[in-house]
Amino acid sequence: MSSADPEREFLTIVTFGRSGSTALQAALNAHPHTVIRGENYNALRGLHAYVDAVAAAADRHNSGKPHHPWFGTARLDAPAVLADQRRHVITHLLRPKADTRWLGFKEVRYEIGHFTDADGLTDYLLFLNALLPGVRYVINVRDPKAAARSGWWREHPDAVSALERTVEHLGAAAGTLTDVLGPGRVALTEYEQWSADPSVLVSALTGIGFPVQEALLRESLATHLEHGQNSERR
Repeated sequence: MSSADPEREFLTIVTFGRSGSTALQAALNAHPHTVIRGENYNALRGLHAYVDAVAAAADRHNSGKPHHPWFGTARLDAPAVLADQRRHVITHLLRPKADTRWLGFKEVRYEIGHFTDADGLTDYLLFLNALLPGVRYVINVRDPKAAARSGWWREHPDAVSALERTVEHLGAAAGTLTDVLGPGRVALTEYEQWSADPSVLVSALTGIGFPVQEALLRESLATHLEHGQNSERR
């Protein structure tokens, strides 16, 4: 398949640490023709900034003269840069298999330490739609108090407050994305609900067009995941 193959669908898990995201990633990867890669330190944020800068330079300046301070802007092509980035991300970061039908990644670096407000978060998520056309978003949250007791959140000086604001921002982003992109693109999931009743997750994923096989999903969710000394679903 090529990066422009209309038969390929994209999906990204948008969440924060210790929210059940690795269990969710594993449940998706249990399905055939599906490759959902793990975290990448939000590498695509750098691409977002790069495309925005190229687009701004092309929009505000138009010089081909070598003595001009914006020499070269006359031939900048932001859409071509974006298409080039798409090929790069698919080939080198997401690395689909020959038969991959659903391709994507999960990322947990969406808390307020990385995105200070819902508008900035939404702007970046919309960039992902430009980069990976038609991407489905699984925006996953967990009760802030429960998440704050697990893993590395224990070292955060005010984890509950940070997570409460993060959950609020993720919910707002989910609403805006649905308003902008329309129905069937965003699933807002809650760890407490789908971990207790996998049918909740089946319904959410079906709603965004993912071809859920319930038996595979249930089997995967029943498998305990190891995370070193802080072992639990992440």
